[in-house]
Amino acid sequence: MDFWVRLLGGSSQKKQAAPNNPQQRLARFRQRYNQVLQSWQKTPNLANDREALGNIRRAFQALTAILNDESRSPAPHMCLQFAAAQQIYTAVSKIAATSHDEGMVRDAVAFYNALIDSEEEDFLENDVFAVSLMNFINRTVGSGSMGVGEDIEADIVELLFGIAAKIRLQPEILPVWFTTTSADSNGRLVNQKVDFAGVTQKEDFPLCYQLIDHVHHEGRIGDFARTGLLYIFESASRSITLEQWIVNSDLPTLMATGLGALYSQMSRKLSILHPESDMPLILSLSDYAEMQHNPQAESFFGDDFQNHLVTFLSYLTFWQDVLEHCRSTDVRHTLIDHFQILFLQQLLYPSLLESSDADGGSSVAVLTYLRHILDALDHPELVHMILQYLLALLDYTAASPKMPRSPAAVKRRQSLMLLSAPGKDDDRLNPSLFNLVDLVLGSTASENPQTVIAALKLTKIILSKNHGYALGSLVKVMYLHHKEPHRTVGSLNKELKEYLDLAVGLAGLEGVDEAYENYLKDTLSALENHPCTLKTITLHPTHPKSPGYFDSAESTARDVDPHYLLPEDPLFQSILDLLRRFLTNDVETNLALSEAIIGLGTCSQLRLEGWLSVDPADYHFESNDIESTEYLNEDMRNTEMASRLPEWSPSATPQLLLCLQQLQAQVEALRGDIPDWDEHVANRKNAFRFHEEMSEAMKISTLQSKPGPPSSDTPVGSWTPQIPKHLLESSTTPLRSQSPRGRKEALSESRGTPAASPAPSRFGGQTLVGSPSRALSPLSAPHNAKRQTTLFSDIDANFAGLKHAEFFKRRIRFRRSAGSNTVEAMLSKYQPPPKDPDDAATGAETEEEKGEIREASLLHIITNVVILQDFVLELVALMQVRASLLNEVKFV
Repeated sequence: MDFWVRLLGGSSQKKQAAPNNPQQRLARFRQRYNQVLQSWQKTPNLANDREALGNIRRAFQALTAILNDESRSPAPHMCLQFAAAQQIYTAVSKIAATSHDEGMVRDAVAFYNALIDSEEEDFLENDVFAVSLMNFINRTVGSGSMGVGEDIEADIVELLFGIAAKIRLQPEILPVWFTTTSADSNGRLVNQKVDFAGVTQKEDFPLCYQLIDHVHHEGRIGDFARTGLLYIFESASRSITLEQWIVNSDLPTLMATGLGALYSQMSRKLSILHPESDMPLILSLSDYAEMQHNPQAESFFGDDFQNHLVTFLSYLTFWQDVLEHCRSTDVRHTLIDHFQILFLQQLLYPSLLESSDADGGSSVAVLTYLRHILDALDHPELVHMILQYLLALLDYTAASPKMPRSPAAVKRRQSLMLLSAPGKDDDRLNPSLFNLVDLVLGSTASENPQTVIAALKLTKIILSKNHGYALGSLVKVMYLHHKEPHRTVGSLNKELKEYLDLAVGLAGLEGVDEAYENYLKDTLSALENHPCTLKTITLHPTHPKSPGYFDSAESTARDVDPHYLLPEDPLFQSILDLLRRFLTNDVETNLALSEAIIGLGTCSQLRLEGWLSVDPADYHFESNDIESTEYLNEDMRNTEMASRLPEWSPSATPQLLLCLQQLQAQVEALRGDIPDWDEHVANRKNAFRFHEEMSEAMKISTLQSKPGPPSSDTPVGSWTPQIPKHLLESSTTPLRSQSPRGRKEALSESRGTPAASPAPSRFGGQTLVGSPSRALSPLSAPHNAKRQTTLFSDIDANFAGLKHAEFFKRRIRFRRSAGSNTVEAMLSKYQPPPKDPDDAATGAETEEEKGEIREASLLHIITNVVILQDFVLELVALMQVRASLLNEVKFV
């Protein structure tokens, strides 16, 4: 028994003594290090000796384990002292760099991490350590290096990121990693001859250049590199030498050209048509599959294109983050100058200028890229620069006071301006001759549906995020001086009733109440988050940034004053022209069209009179009833007067309502001509609802089957690209939502429990089913739902069978006479017979061939009617929420 006690006790004592005895730990550390030196010295060609490589790798791993163990142990830390005194990291660097072995490189990176994480012996403040580490990295992942795997490269860039983070927190160690021979005794850079590209001096700051070389990568490599470089630019405000070095270096040029390179990698021709194999239900129940795909254009929904787009937007967001965190005025202005000259003027605008609708994709590509750029950017200076230039607006901020620049920054800008100065034969690169307004107006009138869709989506982004830049350019307006409302609550009630009656007349009462409640919530969120509304209903808080942070950026946020929409506005007229053809438009065009109109109406400073509501000047009242009634006080009389229902002449009908009434007339004609029309419409709404419920059930089932949230590979504290949400969601969604009319589920989720609607529905809270406007609708199935059940496959098969039913494939024509704004449905008795070849040979033109003839299948038209009803309901919600939130009508 005593034998076992002594044996176990002795074993326990040895196990406890080894890690806690600094002398024994140092002895083991020195023994391992000597083994590394002996193996290295005895091996003439380390790269070809696998046995020696294995021995050295095991020794590296042991050294790293001892250092990590010692860092967690009480002082003294004799191994770290020995490593610093003997500079053993130099040997590690040489061995790993000459081994040409990825495993050896990985072990060396772990060893360096152990030294840095120990935060002792001031390794990061040691010049020899910095030179040794950077030589190792340059030989490993630099130009002409051995080349390592992506995972090892990510570990190396993560190591560089850690050093940049230390420099940000401890500015005193910057001179160790950044040295320049061109500084005078006061630390200022000596004037040098600098061209527009700046001076390349990698030996001055190799850490920074390594980060610059990796900012374009995807995944962890790009994330760590961008964040590390972000810390370097942030440190420039605390070092005059680094600040002037960045201004004079080629770093801004490399950043701008890198952004341009990522933009150039994206296809010049783009197709935004959804693939037939993964088409949303609302598109499959239409003639969408008949749209022609350009074989020369790259698909927007392809994996390769999505990867390129995400990488480009990540780098664009990185630019924005750098400008927001950089406190150096000279560095920030230099970066902005390079963005403007090398990317905006030399690349982005020429791509806009060279785009064409005739080649079947380049206009679609440019419009789509601009939409994503503007959707991703929030920095006022970048947004102002892009829109001011592309829309050919006067730079009204040029005369505003700005922070002074240093002579070096002034010279750098002058060099860039000389580079961009157009020659005599280059006057075509002038936005005053052709700009984004011309492209959008031409694209909305295009015969190519994809071009129209791309233009409308871009218009919606500009109107909703940067409405002030659209005024006077995209949208022609007239400003007004009075702010008090002239519309009355009586006129609002009458207009709401007209629109609601129109919606019910289009597709019946089923589902209207539920859809209307949803749109009230969505519209309230959209109005509250619109930049114009934020300035209208909130106080102006003190900006938390330091003075001069945005410099002139505060003035670049254009103030929007109250204004009217001019009736002859070209863009609005193009929108009305598209609206008149609503029943024969493709579904995605109608969804983008309705989004653009709603986006126009969400500006709190744009009055609705004239285009959505009746101008108060056209009200007519019967005053006899008011005059003959006695009131207790003046307020009661004013309230009664404001509640009167006015009358107006047909000529005073708003343009949008007039178009909707014409569409209703077309639907009424089809209802009288096609048997069981209302039943077909109700079945379509039920199909949407049924598929929606199944999609929701599949989503819930998928979420419940997961054991837990996936673990993130991104380390704590790392930077994540701010990718726009629509890119991270299912790419099968053709627009902002998952419903036939664009229900914003993201808004309802972010708001938590839905709030009460601003006003009750006129339908008295009935429980109505079949609305296609619920949060999770059939617009798209979850991206991960790959026909997981036989039931879901059967549902899709039934819908496919419905699509190919002969009755629903029947083609219906719509005629628009030349010079007329009225579109008429050609009923069965007016359908022309098939053309006789003999008549076609004579070239005789029939009456039906005069003007514009468009046609669509019955299936397609019914789907558009359901969408149109939801659009009208959203217009009603817009008018009602604006009246209550913005006090747009008089109650007294």
